[in-house]
Amino acid sequence: MSIQSSNVYRWSKESDKKIKRAENKKLTYGEYYERFITSRKVLGVSEATINFYKWNLKALNLYLVNNGIHYINSITKEDIDDFIVNLQEIYENKITIHTYLRATRTFLKYAMESEYVPKFNIRLIKLERHIKEVYNDDEIIKLLKKPDLKKCSFSEYRDWVMVQYFLETGNRLNSVINIKVEDVGFPEHIVKLRKTKNRKQMFSPIAESFSKVLYEYIETWKLNREDYLFPNFERKQLTRNAIQNAISRYNKRRGVEKTSIHAFRHTFAKNYIIKGGNAFKLQLLLGHSGMEITRQYVNLYGNDLTNDFEKFSIIDEYSHKSRIKRK
Repeated sequence: MSIQSSNVYRWSKESDKKIKRAENKKLTYGEYYERFITSRKVLGVSEATINFYKWNLKALNLYLVNNGIHYINSITKEDIDDFIVNLQEIYENKITIHTYLRATRTFLKYAMESEYVPKFNIRLIKLERHIKEVYNDDEIIKLLKKPDLKKCSFSEYRDWVMVQYFLETGNRLNSVINIKVEDVGFPEHIVKLRKTKNRKQMFSPIAESFSKVLYEYIETWKLNREDYLFPNFERKQLTRNAIQNAISRYNKRRGVEKTSIHAFRHTFAKNYIIKGGNAFKLQLLLGHSGMEITRQYVNLYGNDLTNDFEKFSIIDEYSHKSRIKRK
């Protein structure tokens, strides 16, 4: 390409940008917000993520309205800096501010990539590291005490098994809701996850001792292969709220004030690490995405996931402790 042609090309490209920005003057924040939400749906993000953006972009929308900023291409770095200061004046909780800014940054990054907004950096505020809530030994022993199968209700038995499942696998609630009986591989001691956060199929290993617990539970309640593993009494799929309420009631009846389902996941991770578990295997077991080098190690040892799982099983450990106490 000649120098003259190159100059013409650059001039043409810059002209296109100016024309595009001129055309965007009438595109309001609300109109562009709808485009953004549609773009997330096209990417296939989860409904929970869509709701995250819908809820946490309200703060940005309110700020823009209050400051007379109606069009998307009118937003500047100075506006966002002022928005951050505004959030800090209103909210004391840094996590709240951080959450609003995460949504705002993703939204504006999309606008920048589409050349609706000039490019500039949006830095998230630093958060203090907090120790994640986990269940302690005494609480786990209370939760894992087997109910009297001759007297207990279906829901109590189900919740007892479900608590064990959360501790055994560290799976997310959304994944557990969608597990069906046919997803449990008893010979292989593994569970297929139909729905995961990254939308990729996953397999969670389970110890032989917990496989027996699951098998007894399925046989006792005559669950069919197409049934959900943890259904309601009518064998229909439980909702997130239904499971959260069920676990909350179950824990409190057992004398455990903690009711967080996600704390089971933290407990699983802590248990795995303190027993010397491989961090890269743990990353895969939890379904976390990571740095490229980490992924290479995970892929290298991915087929080895089930080999040493028995010694990391919480259910296996506490079942053994119970047997010793009974003796």
